[in-house]
Amino acid sequence: MLKGVQAKVPTPGVNQRVNAFITAFWPSRRIRYSLYRRRRSREFTKHLESVLRYVKRKGYRQLILIMDNATFHKSKATSLFLQAHRAEIKPFHLPRYAPELNEVDSSINRLLKRHVCTNHTYRDLESLKKAARQHLSRHNTRHKFRDLT
Repeated sequence: MLKGVQAKVPTPGVNQRVNAFITAFWPSRRIRYSLYRRRRSREFTKHLESVLRYVKRKGYRQLILIMDNATFHKSKATSLFLQAHRAEIKPFHLPRYAPELNEVDSSINRLLKRHVCTNHTYRDLESLKKAARQHLSRHNTRHKFRDLT
């Protein structure tokens, strides 16, 4: 920059984002993920519907869903969804302020943020979604499905 001249950098004004809902299966460590523009109960229940279809396809009898204290995990809409599917899903809430107990946050999300978000610039949301999908798909190729029955 020349002395006395300020460079103009165009910005969108409001940061745009892509939100990822990630469910990890134990002990295979494979994941199911959904990408949405917003992070609300509506999108979370859509993600859970996708997870339920996957669980049924793989032949699991019940899903123990470990959740932290995010607002969309404790919302009325989520509670109603879990109540309607109580035969398939058993919810388990982690204690408050215990992020080290959340496997998804402590490993998968951290790597996603480090490899996809930090020090990267994307032209648009679609290129960011593509990078996130590629990263999460590589996670599943490293953790092959093992039939536990």
